[in-house]
Amino acid sequence: MQQIALITVAIALGLGVGNFTGGFAFSSAVCLAAGVFLVTPSLFKFHLADFKMIPANLPSIGKNLWINYLLLTSVALLIGWASQDLGIAAALFLLALLPGGGMVMMWIKVSQANVKLGFIIFMLNLALLLPVTLIFGQFHGIADGFFPHVDLSHVQGMSAGNEIKPMGPFMILIVIPFLISRIVLKFLPSVVVFTGKHQQFISKATMFAIVFYLFSLSTSQLLFQVSGVALLKAVVATFAFYAVTIGAAFFLTDRSPTGKAVFWHIATRYITLALILAVFSVDIYGATFILPVMIAYFIQIGLAGIISKRLSA
Repeated sequence: MQQIALITVAIALGLGVGNFTGGFAFSSAVCLAAGVFLVTPSLFKFHLADFKMIPANLPSIGKNLWINYLLLTSVALLIGWASQDLGIAAALFLLALLPGGGMVMMWIKVSQANVKLGFIIFMLNLALLLPVTLIFGQFHGIADGFFPHVDLSHVQGMSAGNEIKPMGPFMILIVIPFLISRIVLKFLPSVVVFTGKHQQFISKATMFAIVFYLFSLSTSQLLFQVSGVALLKAVVATFAFYAVTIGAAFFLTDRSPTGKAVFWHIATRYITLALILAVFSVDIYGATFILPVMIAYFIQIGLAGIISKRLSA
């Protein structure tokens, strides 16, 4: 509940400040902040020797891949098509392509899952960010003919970046944090100790700051123009996507420590990263593109707390 309250306040403050000021211009520095404060602390626990456990866990890693990148992307496309809203469909597809998340390792620990396997899968999903952005970059061209035309006249001049440049997020969110983590591990061990003690606070503070900033952007002010029907449609579509996602996580994994590590990478999405990537494409998909990502915060954080208690019982 504390995390939901935190996100609610961040969204409300961001939209309020943005509406009062007209909204800020997007800066790619937010991607760097996400990489340094959300990704880098997790990488302190990663050692190249951990790759040795991959062969023994290939079935679990394979399950993570086919459920997330085949089953759930197909489900997202189907629900998106049923919504007949290009923005909602694109957002669900993006969420499907980004399993796990900044808090997934916390849920893995709380539920007494296999932490080392959970982290290997976390790293694998992050490493797939480059092909993921390449795949998502093709979505508009393929899907445009299947949806009603989106009126983007009110979006012009509010663009955050026109399109996602695949190498940009990959370098900022993967390569740079990895290099920083190696330097800190070698030369600044006190930083590792400090972040280990305060990682939850760092993660929550960073998430609050990023969500506040992204919702204070000029592009996010387009949410005030979304109709009630579109909002309802986004809520139903996002709940439907999470119902299938969590259902698949429960039915396709067991309750062993290994199974629970895979479970959390299916049940959760990297919603903060999805929100960062979403602002790049609002001028392509329209204001409804932000809605499912925003709604996902409340669904995922609320359910994760309930599920973690059930799995740890």
